[in-house]
Amino acid sequence: MVVTGNGLLAGAAVTDITPPPGGSLAGYAARTSASTAVHDPLQATAVAVSDGTTTSVVVCADLIALDPETTRSIARDVRERTGIPEERVAVAVTHTHAGPAVTGGGIGGVADPAYVRHACSRIAGAARAALGALTPAVLRRGSGTLHGVASNRRGGSLTDSVVPVVRLERVDGEPIAAVFSYACHPVTLGPDNLRITADWPGYARRHVQARTGGVAMFLQGCCGQLNTGHTALDSLRGTGPRPGRTFEAAQRIGARVAEAALAAPAEHVTAPVSGPVSGPVSGPVSGPVSGQVSVAAARVELPLGEPLAPDRLRALADEPDGIWADWARAQLADPGPEAVEVQVAVHRWGGVPLVFLPCEPFVEFAVELRAALGDPGLLVAGYTGGVPGYLPYPEAHYEAGGYEICEAHRAYGLRAAFTPEAGRLVMAAARTLAGEAR
Repeated sequence: MVVTGNGLLAGAAVTDITPPPGGSLAGYAARTSASTAVHDPLQATAVAVSDGTTTSVVVCADLIALDPETTRSIARDVRERTGIPEERVAVAVTHTHAGPAVTGGGIGGVADPAYVRHACSRIAGAARAALGALTPAVLRRGSGTLHGVASNRRGGSLTDSVVPVVRLERVDGEPIAAVFSYACHPVTLGPDNLRITADWPGYARRHVQARTGGVAMFLQGCCGQLNTGHTALDSLRGTGPRPGRTFEAAQRIGARVAEAALAAPAEHVTAPVSGPVSGPVSGPVSGPVSGQVSVAAARVELPLGEPLAPDRLRALADEPDGIWADWARAQLADPGPEAVEVQVAVHRWGGVPLVFLPCEPFVEFAVELRAALGDPGLLVAGYTGGVPGYLPYPEAHYEAGGYEICEAHRAYGLRAAFTPEAGRLVMAAARTLAGEAR
């Protein structure tokens, strides 16, 4: 169905992407054993929003990461089958640390090419199904608050307590989709867990969907240094049981995130739009939304630092049972590219902005963008358009060092961490695109 003028269309779909047990699990360098069972299914959810002229598609999968080129191939698949331009397709992941290895870097496992092809086909299929389900819709916006779940593993108290929510409904009130976000690593289950699970985002999504109907989509926030209370070094240690890192804990966290989303004040909805939007929409106003859809996207090259000297690489490669030995040997053979290309995008659904950032962005991205755009409930999703590594910001983090700066790039197969310029480039692109998408 195509509706012209200022009418809003929306559609949603969900598909299963659960792999069979027995493959590599990604997320922890310390975990080398294959998966033994499926605890709960992995899914890809898709939401499409259109004004009849411009269409935005967002799809999110229960995976730890996708290489930038893989997200582009999914977007190409959608374009070839639907005609939607690639830059209008945002491909995100929830970042569960108990799903299959799917990237070139491995992040704790070896990807099965057959599964990667299968998952990508299913993810693109979900996007196409959402487009096929487009129907006249209204959009309502809210923002909940949640404290006491995420913690800053680099020290300090900065976290992101905002739980943005976008609700899409048919004109008769029947739910189409609830899109919500929160910033916290899905690492409730630790290296000892060998069962496939979506971790707390899966519980949160099922909790919301059970209450609202329609499709529930979770988008991971800027949680680069935020998790459920564990140190980054836990991923490098042995695989013995950790107190509190249980499925029961994941369920409790998921329920708390879901309840914060469900409790988002009903009066926080956007005003009707009858033409181009001139600025960010925020604050408690009333009424459903209808209006224009826009997408502004740009590819950004993120520079990497200099590789380790050969003698230091050889020392790592020769370490007995060294967790970085394979990485060091690969680096000695080929240090890889000097930069990685990713996509930054801002989608506007009837005037409501959604910002999509690549990599594992630090929480300061969301905090600064909300302040810069004057929108305290702005949905800022990370892990979209490719996740090739951590993206620290601001550059003061580099002076402090730590896992995300000094070691994490090895899990992604990179020669070095991104330089401080990378974060500035992404922030500048996001702010520029937010203006272009108005």
